[in-house]
Amino acid sequence: MTEANVAVEVEVDPATAFDLFTRDIAAWWRADRSLWGAPDGELRFENGALMQGDIEIGRVSAWEPGPRLAFSYGPPGVDPAERTDVEVRFEAVRGGTRVVVRHGGWEKANWAGLLAGFARHSLERMLLARLGDFLDAIADGNVEFFARNLTDEAMLIFPGDGNTYTKEQCVAAMVDHPIYHKYELTDPHIVHIGDSTAVLTHRATVMHEQHERPMSVAVSSVLVHRDGEWRLALHQWTQ
Repeated sequence: MTEANVAVEVEVDPATAFDLFTRDIAAWWRADRSLWGAPDGELRFENGALMQGDIEIGRVSAWEPGPRLAFSYGPPGVDPAERTDVEVRFEAVRGGTRVVVRHGGWEKANWAGLLAGFARHSLERMLLARLGDFLDAIADGNVEFFARNLTDEAMLIFPGDGNTYTKEQCVAAMVDHPIYHKYELTDPHIVHIGDSTAVLTHRATVMHEQHERPMSVAVSSVLVHRDGEWRLALHQWTQ
């Protein structure tokens, strides 16, 4: 019997990888990566079934958040007895998770494209979460976090004074900086992802005790992958 075996590594833990694979399946399993052609309707796992729009195309046989997922799979209209079997394992490895797919009775190799889409989606989610860590540190005045997670050549540019801060200047300034009472992030976007560099943008409404009113800013950030971590190399606010 033919069998497809494909694997990919992602920079999130197994529980998060499982969640992204199942909850966000419609985001990464797009029509251009379908196993049998352009699907009619988004995919989702619901009540023990894999649904495509309003049509059931598979049944879940194992739902173990973190280590394992298994389900049957077949095009709309196929007899459930003729569906093929898919098993997905989420194996912890250094720096993240190895996602291994075994699809029995399947001759096509489209899983490579599907998992490439999943890996991209996982990376995007991880980068947005990582950006959130930096924004939380700004809001909380967490000097230690910035000292640990800025690159040595980092630059930070803020509206108002128009100054550009080095890592050392930024860390020193944060010691006595007012704590932010408001930091509301909206409209986050990933502009670019390379092998070791990512560019992200978002808008934010910010306010600390020295502000008379909330300030709306557009923020650009550059993250670089160093020593197994995504660190902040550039952070710029503009009004």
